[in-house]
Amino acid sequence: MKKWYYLLIVALMIAVVPNNLHAQKGKLKKANKLYEAFSYPEAAELYKEIADKKNTPEAIIKLAECYRLMNMPPEAEAWYAKVIELPEAEDIHYLRYGMALKINDKCDEARDVFLEYANRVPADTRGMRQVEACDRETYFKRDPGVYVLKITDVNSKASDFGPAFYEDGILFASARGEKFEERVYNWTNAPYLDLYTADKEKKDGKPWELKRPKLFKGKANTWLHEGTVTFSKDEEIMFFTRNNYIRGKKGKDKDNTIRLKIYTAKRNGDKWGDIEELPFNSDEYSVGHPTLSFDGDELYFVSDMPGGYGNEDIYVSYRQGEGWSEPENLGPVINTEGREMFPFIHEDGTLYFSSDAQPGLGGLDIFESRKVGNDWTAAENLRVPINSYFDDFGFIINEDKSEGYLASNRYGGEGDDDIYSFTRSKYTLEGFVVDCNTEALLEGVTVKLYEDGELKQESVTYDDGKFSMPILTDVDYRIEASRPNYEGFELELLSEELSEGELEVKVPLCPEDLVSGIGDPDGENGDGSGDGSNATDGSGDGSGNGSSGLSDTDLSKKCQLKGTVFNRDSRQPVSGATVRVTNSVTKFTKTVITDSNGNYFIDVDREMDFLVMASKEQYFTETENFSTKGRDCSSPLTKDIPLDLFLTKIDVDPLNPSLVPSEVLNLNHIYYDLDKDDIRSDAAVELDKVVKMMFENPGIILELGSHTDSRASDSYNMKLSQRRAQSAVDYIVSKGIASDRISGVGYGESQLINGCANGVPCSKSKHQENRRTEFKVVGYNNNAIYSLPRYFGDDSYYIEENTTTYSSGSTYTPVISDTYTKDSSSGSSSSNSYNSDGTFFDSDFSSSSTGSSTSGTTFSTFDANADYSGSAASSGSSFGTFGSGNEFKIQLGAFRKDPNLSKFEMALGDLGYSISTETSSSGVSKVVLGPISDKFTAEDILQRIKAREYSDAFIVEYIDGVRK
Repeated sequence: MKKWYYLLIVALMIAVVPNNLHAQKGKLKKANKLYEAFSYPEAAELYKEIADKKNTPEAIIKLAECYRLMNMPPEAEAWYAKVIELPEAEDIHYLRYGMALKINDKCDEARDVFLEYANRVPADTRGMRQVEACDRETYFKRDPGVYVLKITDVNSKASDFGPAFYEDGILFASARGEKFEERVYNWTNAPYLDLYTADKEKKDGKPWELKRPKLFKGKANTWLHEGTVTFSKDEEIMFFTRNNYIRGKKGKDKDNTIRLKIYTAKRNGDKWGDIEELPFNSDEYSVGHPTLSFDGDELYFVSDMPGGYGNEDIYVSYRQGEGWSEPENLGPVINTEGREMFPFIHEDGTLYFSSDAQPGLGGLDIFESRKVGNDWTAAENLRVPINSYFDDFGFIINEDKSEGYLASNRYGGEGDDDIYSFTRSKYTLEGFVVDCNTEALLEGVTVKLYEDGELKQESVTYDDGKFSMPILTDVDYRIEASRPNYEGFELELLSEELSEGELEVKVPLCPEDLVSGIGDPDGENGDGSGDGSNATDGSGDGSGNGSSGLSDTDLSKKCQLKGTVFNRDSRQPVSGATVRVTNSVTKFTKTVITDSNGNYFIDVDREMDFLVMASKEQYFTETENFSTKGRDCSSPLTKDIPLDLFLTKIDVDPLNPSLVPSEVLNLNHIYYDLDKDDIRSDAAVELDKVVKMMFENPGIILELGSHTDSRASDSYNMKLSQRRAQSAVDYIVSKGIASDRISGVGYGESQLINGCANGVPCSKSKHQENRRTEFKVVGYNNNAIYSLPRYFGDDSYYIEENTTTYSSGSTYTPVISDTYTKDSSSGSSSSNSYNSDGTFFDSDFSSSSTGSSTSGTTFSTFDANADYSGSAASSGSSFGTFGSGNEFKIQLGAFRKDPNLSKFEMALGDLGYSISTETSSSGVSKVVLGPISDKFTAEDILQRIKAREYSDAFIVEYIDGVRK
């Protein structure tokens, strides 16, 4: 997609190369002028002439950048290889070199480069994400056989992309230049983007057979860029992307740049007018690539607004009467430090989007994610043929998911970016995984689908125990299912047994060491689970009567981590703290919020190692490790693991900043050699502790105060101390900490810590004590983003993307609120992105080919009936209206077989609420307690229930008796 994604979301800089450019002296100066004006082809020619004649670092670096921005991977690879050999090379160049190698199908080489980048900038998850991408390259390249891709008839030699369903065909953006052909954009020397429509040749015809495109009628098209579009269900309202231009006036930011905005237009016959802009647009950042939910109440889009995770993130805004809510970031499972763009929300709630940082094959790959509760599942790569080594984006799919369109700049197209159609298998494998002993639905199960011994698809179950995979007819498949602490399971499937396009299977997993009767229909060798897996349709009822030969001990029992979070200084309990426990093997994380007494309870698997993190705003995050290995989780005497956690309060007083407590960092001051400002190896070790602390505490703003001994003059020492402070700041920033979170101040010799003042004889060691840097907290940003730690360099921080939640119906969220009360603060995060390479293109809606974006914080799901004041709910919980029509229940479990309610009533009957079952459309029986009139009471009851070993319980909201 060459430059066009930069264009679409990249802001439009109105810059004209001066007429006297060629009269200016010096090729480098000329090349830089062209580069700054986005005239990359011309700039590249000059840089190459300079680089060929003389080894000029700036020319070599800029030449590599030009080829990257022009989307010329072979040339970019060659020149980035030279760039990283230069002393002037920056960390970001390693990432870009690795991406060029990967796009050029050289993952083995790219992997080493990505590892180097990850070591250099551990805060940026892109390094480890791309290592994973290379490790899984073979899987991504394997065609699952469910999509057939064909190029459409609408493409031109120019860029064509951004398809949207419209009437009997599609609407798309193109640079073919029929209306404003005389106006040319510097970057591409091509016309600006306009909107076009194309109907199918036949109403129910093949998706790739489209009629000749026509210019879209109405006022949407202007002489500037118009891009991606979405429509209301009745196609009477259109949301579209355009440069900041309305009613004949251009809007610019403080740098004289025209950003992107989302506008609406209303239909008037066959034309469109009444153009208005959305309330969350801004002159200072871009928003674009809108997609509207089927009910019209959720608008997803891309932006580079402040406070995001990366260059561009995906946000959602909720309809509020005639207006729209403050945008909410979709969070770290979807968004990365890179670019997430071109979202499309399907009628069933599946989100499709493109990313250049989630693990994939090329520049931009297409991913899908679905919402479970308030949270998104891990982004799943759609693999080939949907994805390629190039840029693949703008994915849309019709109502029954039988066909759709996407854009790509892969080889074999008509022009720059081209629109492709695809058809998809209409057959699906629908399954669910249960514990063979208890029939409880299992999360965290890896399900693999093989065809003729070749791995075709892979999925992970969530808390509903379900998985779904498209399949073909007349093909024999094999399912493999695995989960830590459970025996593996295999099942042969014959797709000829498909009924109405769907094959349903039940996958029973048995705990390790529990001899079962799986595969033994008579149950003679098992625990009574007999024919639960003997039929491919999962119809076995598991009612065999065999004996396992073991005691009745339930080996699937879990241990329970329990404790209290305390204020380290006051020893008082800390309520509302977030406790996250990460399984070191499965990488799954469970999250709870401490109750009013600071208590927490979390069920954990046996025979595993874990990392636990406790955090709360205005407190330093605390981490601990523990293990269940060798512990008998079935014994009441040993199943409980007590672990109290102690949080240190952060006292912020800008007038009298406090030193970071030693118990937080276990940190020594860093020291310098005489008359030197470089970072010694021993100092680097200490600074790495600061970096880790700042990762874990994204709200903290630090001051590095540097000092000298008394030798040399006062003025010289003041300058020397400032250089020392700056060296320490530069080191920390190089590790991925945002520069606006840390500052350096030199104090010279004004704050000696011993008596070694001017004229006082002292030993070398005494003078050394004064040559130091100290760390002070000078500020704190509430609602700062806590980046997903899965890809941090330390294995102890690895965490699965599909984070599972076990407290208050909430999940892992980067927003940590002090209490459950609403406030009047803005719903968007004030935290800054951890990564920026400082270039205009990386921060302003650019991409390796496309251009849209956003970044920010993950917030709770918005409730249209709730009385919000614009703030996010604590811990990601969704707060409903506390008036009539709303009530809450607590789900205690989900079962395929009718559950025995008596055991629930015996255990929980004293709480004073009724216990009943609800049956879902898929036949799952859900045991619920309630109703409860308000959320706060429900939260209290939930904690009491969890204390009685129902740790997987969660709160469900009902509106007018309907489960939300």
